[in-house]
Amino acid sequence: MAGFQTWRGAYVDGILFFALVAMLVLDRLTGGQIVIFKKPIVAPKAITIGITGVLGVVLVLAPRHSWIDLAVFIAIGVTVLIVAWEPAPERVKRPRKALHRSMWFWSMAAVVLCLWEATAFVLSVTVPNGNENFPTISVLLDPFVENQWGRLVFVGLWLAAGYGLLRFWRKS
Repeated sequence: MAGFQTWRGAYVDGILFFALVAMLVLDRLTGGQIVIFKKPIVAPKAITIGITGVLGVVLVLAPRHSWIDLAVFIAIGVTVLIVAWEPAPERVKRPRKALHRSMWFWSMAAVVLCLWEATAFVLSVTVPNGNENFPTISVLLDPFVENQWGRLVFVGLWLAAGYGLLRFWRKS
């Protein structure tokens, strides 16, 4: 995906994808030796919800594709990377079978989404009327997130899904 982003001219996206994938591969090759902080960061839920609420409001109110929008996405991404890299020690470890099943699901979902995006982009620039006949996921979402209510719903669902992935809603 990093190579594809660079090929299509999105150099910043290419660098970000390459850096994240390189970090994940390096961590896997070293047996999980990459440590961002010696002690996991665990913020109280009220603080986490408050900060996320503020960032969500900014995402809803900021003009799409603006520097403000970009800064908020970077802040969310860096925060999630730091918090999710090493789970808090008090969390119960999932059974190996559940982790394996989850790994395959998310790996396949990522591959399918990347293939969709790459295929849609290539076809959109090589086939007549490609933009209309082969939309990317973001093009499909554009009509919905162009108005404030659609953006409010999308940002709310996106942030809630992120919390779900971080197991935020589960009890300790």
